[in-house]
Amino acid sequence: MSMITSTLKAGEVARVSGPARIEVIDGRILLVGSVYGRGSSLVIHELRSYSLKALTETKLGIFLGSGGSFDVVDSSTEVIDDWLRVAEAVNEDFTTSKKLKIVVVGPPESGKTTLTAFIANYLRDRGINCCIVEGDVGQEDLAMPATVALAVVDKPFIWQRELSFSEFRFVGCISPRNCSTRIIASLVDLINRALFRGCDAVVVNTDGWVSGRDGISYKLELLRWIKPTHLIVLDDGLSDLMYSVFHDMLKIIKAKPPTQPRIRSREERQRLRTEAYKKYFMNSSVRTLQASKVGLVGVLPLNCVEVSVSKLVEMFPELYSIMPHVVRACKDEKELTLLVKSPLHVGLLDALRNEMYLKYSTKLFIFNVGDLVRCLVGVVGEGMSEVAVGIIEDVRFEENDTLIKLRTPYEGLIKGLISSNIKLDEEYREVRRGE
Repeated sequence: MSMITSTLKAGEVARVSGPARIEVIDGRILLVGSVYGRGSSLVIHELRSYSLKALTETKLGIFLGSGGSFDVVDSSTEVIDDWLRVAEAVNEDFTTSKKLKIVVVGPPESGKTTLTAFIANYLRDRGINCCIVEGDVGQEDLAMPATVALAVVDKPFIWQRELSFSEFRFVGCISPRNCSTRIIASLVDLINRALFRGCDAVVVNTDGWVSGRDGISYKLELLRWIKPTHLIVLDDGLSDLMYSVFHDMLKIIKAKPPTQPRIRSREERQRLRTEAYKKYFMNSSVRTLQASKVGLVGVLPLNCVEVSVSKLVEMFPELYSIMPHVVRACKDEKELTLLVKSPLHVGLLDALRNEMYLKYSTKLFIFNVGDLVRCLVGVVGEGMSEVAVGIIEDVRFEENDTLIKLRTPYEGLIKGLISSNIKLDEEYREVRRGE
């Protein structure tokens, strides 16, 4: 990686794509809402791209990795001036007696994460105590995927991954389609926590699900519960819709999305999530928990109304042939859930499901112990608060209790586990869960 130099006139704009490192040799630049002067050194990740603006005549040292680029561009093709307008408008509304709650919404790859950082940096540079709440569970940059996290903005930053989160809430999914209620509750909870901790402005990043009736309904419900003071919208049509709904309730500001955003492929998004999982579990260890002493939230089929195997055969003689494989059974009015030692023949399972439904109107669900292994779970400590994330390494059924081997970096008291629909392989890559 060799260095090239570039001198920008005051007001000139450049775009830099990673991997790259920028050194300010002389002058000052505006990048993601913060001003950097002589001696500053800034690293750009290989999957990120930003525009920067010279505030005075500025000399830069530029180090580019493979695939990185640096180009002086026409300022009218970039969004930095428009985003500066947005940040200034929010800042003008700040008073010491009024807390700001700013929510950023828009479709995928519209610049939500960077604009969130831009506004937070801009407010911090003006002496406002600012926090960020990261609400994109599919690409969580503060804590890890499947969580919503809070961070105090105590330094200039380019990407949220440079900050340290102070609190998080485990939602257990990487798509809002599967857990919108959990996300809304977690966002409201963390925003209130941020205000309680003394943050004067909370900037909330959201996911990109804004299409279709369900996506729009979800965003409207999210906004109804957050009750923001400012809504920043990175889409013309979405902006018009939000204005028609909320024009008399909050301040809506339309922002320009980048004209040439750095589009991440599905594989790149998965790689970023894998990196986040690996980083989180880097210093973890395995702990053994007794299921009888740990509250299990949604961890089927370990937390349910258990039915003895002998009684199960009396109720459903059709299941006699698989009884030697069953280690736990749960029954409610319309469903029967079985946990078996190992996977059963698919044809047999299909036949049993059909027979159970036709004869008893009962839906049969069958898990094997392997389905629980490598599942991601939230870890609950004192006061019902999430304190960590864990991975179930093994489940063993002893005579008097069930033992759960849990990998987690948390060393304190564990009061409960929260289920998720996420399963990781040994390399921390996401894999599909079985039934």
